[in-house]
Amino acid sequence: MLVLLCLTWLFATTNALVTTAHGRDHSTRKSPQVTVRNGTLQGLHLPAFDEDVFLGIPFAASPVGDLRLRHPQPFGQNWNGVRAATQRSASCPGYAGFMKALPVVGEDCLTVDVVRPAGTQSRDKLPVMVWIYGGGFTAGGSADARYNSSYLVNASVAINRPVIAVSLNYRVAGFGFLASKEVVEAGEANIGLFDQRLALRWVQENIHAFGGDPTKVTIFGESAGAFSVGYHLTGFDGKNDGLFRAAILQSGSALGPGTQLPDTYQPIYDNVTTTVGCAKAKDSLACLRTVPYETLFNAFAPFVLTPILDGNFLRRLPSESFAKGLVAKVAILAGTNTDEGTASFFGPRNTLQNDDDIHNLIGGLGNRLSNSTVLEAMQLYPDDPAQGCPFNTGAERFADQGYMYKRGAAIVGDSVIHAGRRFTAHYFASRPRQVRQPVYSYRFDQPPWDGTEELVATVAPVYSTHYAEICFVFNLGPSASRNNSNWIGPYKEFHELSDFIARSWVSFAHDLDPNSHGCGRSYPKWPEYSKSESNMVFRARGSWVERDVWRTPQLKFWSKIWAQLKT
Repeated sequence: MLVLLCLTWLFATTNALVTTAHGRDHSTRKSPQVTVRNGTLQGLHLPAFDEDVFLGIPFAASPVGDLRLRHPQPFGQNWNGVRAATQRSASCPGYAGFMKALPVVGEDCLTVDVVRPAGTQSRDKLPVMVWIYGGGFTAGGSADARYNSSYLVNASVAINRPVIAVSLNYRVAGFGFLASKEVVEAGEANIGLFDQRLALRWVQENIHAFGGDPTKVTIFGESAGAFSVGYHLTGFDGKNDGLFRAAILQSGSALGPGTQLPDTYQPIYDNVTTTVGCAKAKDSLACLRTVPYETLFNAFAPFVLTPILDGNFLRRLPSESFAKGLVAKVAILAGTNTDEGTASFFGPRNTLQNDDDIHNLIGGLGNRLSNSTVLEAMQLYPDDPAQGCPFNTGAERFADQGYMYKRGAAIVGDSVIHAGRRFTAHYFASRPRQVRQPVYSYRFDQPPWDGTEELVATVAPVYSTHYAEICFVFNLGPSASRNNSNWIGPYKEFHELSDFIARSWVSFAHDLDPNSHGCGRSYPKWPEYSKSESNMVFRARGSWVERDVWRTPQLKFWSKIWAQLKT
């Protein structure tokens, strides 16, 4: 019944909206055009969604040749006539499984895609949602079909809260996060974060041409995308220059083991320069810019690189930024998935058999935790599978993944993801009333319909793992490719949940309140965190609101040792 109500609302509201605020003649919709700072763009009209899309729009100069391994430069070329914006650009070079979803990869990748309701005009001033993909800062791209924002824009029109969706590409792995003393001295660290920042500036300068409101931008991301959102909150000592008024963080934050010092990656830099023949060059970084792409790509392949404290974008540990109040003053929606730690790349699978293994796992987090700290943590994570992750699975150990697998999965999920979410929600909700913006928090508790997450967790146990919410947020229903991993599934209850989540996201972006979702009174009101310190718990066959006291002793422990965790 809920599905029928939501679908009825969708078609009725869509038809009404298209014939009023966004009504234009059919020929214009076939070939939509906009004029941005550099010239006129011609996009595509998608009749199935009644949307206009503009693809592969450059926001930066091509980062090749002498611009490789440098911060992005604004795209400064104007063009005469009309430039086609009908095909996506290459995705930035990356590694690991997530790249399987990206058929075209290359260095000339710094582009944005824009999706809007058909016929939107500059005077409409619609709110804007900017997507930042995840992938461990090692992989990912906006062309991944799992991030198809047409369904999300469609949902926004359905509830009369229309938004424009923007997705951006940024450099990852060695091309985006190479770090060393040479890189820092040259002022070229955290390239990928600067790519994101420049794309946000492009939005400020150009989105009005598409009918967007640059004062109503929401940035949102998952995993490394959510960590990136967190870094935009704390970056430049909290000065966001009006680039966004709200942020959605899905399974990530500025906090958790990950922010590194430059010397952490010096051995990797030295290895790469030696491998490609640049170690003895007078300027090894300049030498890397001359290396053939395939050679450099292969040299970067074995290594994982993440953002560092560069004294520029990231001027201090995020925990210090929070302590000093140097954090952007924006609205927040933040959440996690119950069983984050079961994701295969978080592990630890097939490695944890006894107490010594657990001791080494905890001790290796951050900046080598002290023995007393490790022992305190071990007491909070006893060898009791009923307390392990996946949660609520009783005495089952999943011992084929390691006798103490559940114990380790709980430790990793809490320290990397869950603790940062709760700390972030508490911080923003506790700000003085005169600067406090709305804050909402959630816990996603729905396992995938078929029990697996391709490229994330394909071997049991999975449950409500990392990334499991993505298909629900982007509303990837039956019309999405079933060859694409992680679609919602065939069950009506799952589609009801996806409608609820997707519409809550666009409602938040539009109104800074997720409650205008239009899916009926069967769903509970999502309370502001500052008023109740509660989470919306998303689950098919019935979502609910809970007090945010889940795993309190464990999450408090990680929050008190942020500095030791180098975060």
